[in-house]
Amino acid sequence: MKLTHNQLAEFNKLGYLSLEGLVEKDELNQILSSINEISTQNYPGHVLETHGKSYRAFHGCHLYSPVFNSFIRLSKFLEPARQILKDAVYLHQLKVNLKAAYSGEMWPWHQDYIYWKKEDQIKNDQILSVMIFLDDIDEFNGPLYFIPGSHLQGFIDVNKSELSPDGWEGNVSASLSYQVDKSLISSLVKKYGLYSAKGKKGTVVWFHGNLIHASPSNISPFTRRILILTYNAVSNAPKDDGIERRPEFLNGRDRKALNELEEA
Repeated sequence: MKLTHNQLAEFNKLGYLSLEGLVEKDELNQILSSINEISTQNYPGHVLETHGKSYRAFHGCHLYSPVFNSFIRLSKFLEPARQILKDAVYLHQLKVNLKAAYSGEMWPWHQDYIYWKKEDQIKNDQILSVMIFLDDIDEFNGPLYFIPGSHLQGFIDVNKSELSPDGWEGNVSASLSYQVDKSLISSLVKKYGLYSAKGKKGTVVWFHGNLIHASPSNISPFTRRILILTYNAVSNAPKDDGIERRPEFLNGRDRKALNELEEA
């Protein structure tokens, strides 16, 4: 699958591109079945919400699940990523954000690239994420909010939050390590506006590593599960041999170009 000239222009202008119905029902069912199985296991990268009542996220599922390992190689994800990044790509990170009904916690305003730059030594923002809706997402169950065009601000350097947990856990908690200042959020929203990423399950959203985003708590009776695949340009892989690194479920070690898996 290739993106059109207009779709690429939209991504470059807004920092995101949303396409509905891209993931088939049987593909979703395979992923959801695998998530149900994973939720009964104690794999590295499982993160609880701060209240401890539900899971917040599963990281690195492709490292132990054949279903996820095949899913990341589908041409419908790989080819657009290669077009946008203008290079071969590898998977730097995979996570399932769960946001359970009634108890899923917020994600504060942030850019993703700052984590990959400061924690993983990725030299530039030639990196993007692909978000797949595993549930129907509306205004009630905690959708992602984007500030359209905010990626054009480039990398915004901020200090670590004093309230954030130590270690890699602070990178994935409700008290994120690197948060964009509220006064800047206000000025950027005044300039660019807000976009709420909503749609039916199977919707796919590509978004830039510097696009500022957040999501509210889920107090609705509906789950909001999303799968996020982060593809990095092979030429942008970190040079981090011999230094302390985040766990593999956050900082992928296999940086060879991914080959496509032919779809049925």
